Amino acid sequence: MNEYEIRKANIKDLKQIQILINKLCKKEFDEFDNTINPIFATTKQGNSYLTKRIKDNSNSFCLVVVNNDKIVGYFVGGINMVEEYRTINKIGEGETMFIEDEYRGKGIGTKFLRLFEKWCKDKKINRMRLVASSRNIQAINLYKKEGFEIYDITLEKLI
Repeated sequence: MNEYEIRKANIKDLKQIQILINKLCKKEFDEFDNTINPIFATTKQGNSYLTKRIKDNSNSFCLVVVNNDKIVGYFVGGINMVEEYRTINKIGEGETMFIEDEYRGKGIGTKFLRLFEKWCKDKKINRMRLVASSRNIQAINLYKKEGFEIYDITLEKLI
């Protein structure tokens, strides 16, 4: 792999990020959860969500990884409110991350997570959360390697 750059996303990156998010959603749909909308990023709701996250400099964290002027991965997260029954009121939440197959295993995901953790600490947020499909072992292993532990387990039943 040639040199790559990780940088803050800007609104000009929106379309390329949407393409990658739709790749992730399609992968999730095909491999883990057929209730995922494979074109979510290009829906009105998806577009609105991403635009807000990219433009919000206070509560949002959006990075892209660029190789030869092409975005080959992204990380989107931010500061979110937590459930009312918790004793904390805010959490840093990594909401979506994707790296093209040929760029995986190069430390990019690890770098994204570490930069997000630093950002959370700078924002005085002392707890982070990530969600992964239970069968996405590759992502879960990366998160565990970076010190994340299984905290909650969500169970669903098809009826």
